[in-house]
Amino acid sequence: MPSGHDGYAMPTFSEVHRMKGLQNTLNYLLELLQEDIPLERANILFISHTASTIIDIADTNETFVMGSYHDDQNSLKPVVLMDKIKETTVVNDLLQYQTNENLFQDPFCQDLPFLMYKSLLRLPLLSNKNCTVVINFWSQQKNVFKDEARRQIEHVLIPLKKKFQAHISAITFQGSVPLPQTLSGQERLNLCPGLSQISRIVEAVARCDSTVLLLGETGTGKEVIADAIHQLSHRNAAPFIKINCGSFPESLIDSMLFGHEKGSFTGATHTKPGYFEMADGGTLFLDEIGEMSPATQVRLLRVLDTGMIRRIGASHEFRIDVRIVAATHENLPQKVESGQFRQDLWYRLAVLPLRVPPLRERLEDIPVLVRHFVHNKAYKLGFDALPDISEEELQTLIQYKWKGNVRELEHTIERALIKYKIDNRNNEQLHFDLSPAIRIRKTVAPERRKEAESSAIPASVRHDGEWPTMKELQRRYVKEVIAHCHGKLTGAGSASSILDMHYTTLRSYIHEIGLPVEKRKKRV
Repeated sequence: MPSGHDGYAMPTFSEVHRMKGLQNTLNYLLELLQEDIPLERANILFISHTASTIIDIADTNETFVMGSYHDDQNSLKPVVLMDKIKETTVVNDLLQYQTNENLFQDPFCQDLPFLMYKSLLRLPLLSNKNCTVVINFWSQQKNVFKDEARRQIEHVLIPLKKKFQAHISAITFQGSVPLPQTLSGQERLNLCPGLSQISRIVEAVARCDSTVLLLGETGTGKEVIADAIHQLSHRNAAPFIKINCGSFPESLIDSMLFGHEKGSFTGATHTKPGYFEMADGGTLFLDEIGEMSPATQVRLLRVLDTGMIRRIGASHEFRIDVRIVAATHENLPQKVESGQFRQDLWYRLAVLPLRVPPLRERLEDIPVLVRHFVHNKAYKLGFDALPDISEEELQTLIQYKWKGNVRELEHTIERALIKYKIDNRNNEQLHFDLSPAIRIRKTVAPERRKEAESSAIPASVRHDGEWPTMKELQRRYVKEVIAHCHGKLTGAGSASSILDMHYTTLRSYIHEIGLPVEKRKKRV
C-alpha cells in the first residue's frame, strides 16, 4: 500500500472496495489517524445547500449522529456554519455550542457531537449547486486541529475525496424520497435472486484470467455481470474498459481497439493508444462481439493467442496484459456455420461461456427490480414520497412477457412515474399505474380486435358433411386468385406473385388439380 505524508498509508480504491463500503472505510481512516492525532469520532454528512436537510451516512460511533435533520422553528441546527460549508472549517473550542441547557433535555439532540467534544475539523469532500458532502473529525481536547494535523488529515483523505467526486458528483436533494444507494455490478447481480447461480459462477470465474463469453438476449444484464467479474478479480484496481463493437464504423474499429501512429492514415494527426492499451492490467469488455468485422476478428484472435498488439502504422508489437470479457445477443455458432464469424475465434472466446437467462425465466427478480427502479427513478424525478406498489400491479408485471428484459422493465417504470407525476401535479393522490405499456396494450387491443372482426368474413354455418377439405379450400383459393389476375400467372400483379409461388410450381399445381385456365387475349 503506497505511503502518504509522514508515513501515512493511503487506502487505494481496491482496499475501499474490499472493506465493503463507506462505513468500514471511515473506521479505517479514523484508526489510521489516531496513531498521531487524538481523535474520538468521525462522521460524513450530506447537507443540502440551505441546510434544511442533513443526512448522516457514515459514523464511527455505534449510534449515528442523526438519521436525518429537517429544519423547523422548534429545533436547533447542528454545527453547520453555512457561510463556510464549502471550505475547511476548524472550531478549536465548542463551548459556545454547549451553553443551552435545553439541549441536554431534548432527546433529539442527545447525540449531537458538539455536546460531547471540545474541537471539530470539517472538510468538504464534494460540493455542487444542490448539496455538500462533508467529513467531520471530533476530539475531546481543545486546539487539536492545528496546521500540521490538518494537512496530514487532508492528505490521507485524497482517495476518499476522489471517490466521491467520481461517483456521486451529480447528487441532488429532491423531495423527501430517501437517497438511493449506488450499487456496484456485484451488488446489482446479488440483488436478483434469479441470478444466484450466475452469481456463484461469477465468483469462481473472477479468480482466474480466462476469457468469458456472456450469451443472452438484449437487456438481460450482461454488462452488469462483466462489471461484477472485474470487481471480484485481482484486477479490480486496474481499468475496466467497455466498448460496443457494433457502435463504430468498420473503418475505425481497428484504430479504436489497437490504436494508431501519427500519420498512419488521413486524419491521424497524433499517436493514439487503443482500448487494449488503456485496459492494460485490467479488463476489456467487448459487447456485441458478433458484429465485429472479419478483418478485426483476425487481429483480435492474434491478440488473444499472443498477448501482443501493434498499433496501426507501427513497425513493432508490444505485450499487454488484458482480460477479455465478451458478450453477444446473437447465435454465434449459427454465424460460425454461415461463415460470418471465425470458428477459431469462437473457440478462443468460448473458454467459459455463460448464458444469462431472460427476465421471463426468472420471474422472482421482477418485484425486487421494480422496487429498486421505482426508488431510483422517483428520487431523480423529485417525488415527495415513494408511490405504493400494489400486489395486483406486481402480478401484472410478472405475467407480462418482457421481450426487452430488464431494460424494458426499467423504461416502463420510468414512463409510469413520469405520467403519474404529470397527472398528480395537483396532489390528487391518483392511482399509480406501474405498467402503462401493458395497460395501453390491454385497453387498445379490444378496439383493434373489434375493428378486425367487423372487417372479417363471418364464419359460415354448416352442417356435418358440408365442410370442405383442405385440398378443396386450396383449390378454390388458387382459382379465385387466378380469376382476380385475369389468368396472368407471372410478372407484376400476377397469381404467382400473390401466392408467393414460382411460376413453374404454379403451372405444375394447376395441371395437377386439373384447373382450367383461360388464355389471356393478346393485345392488338
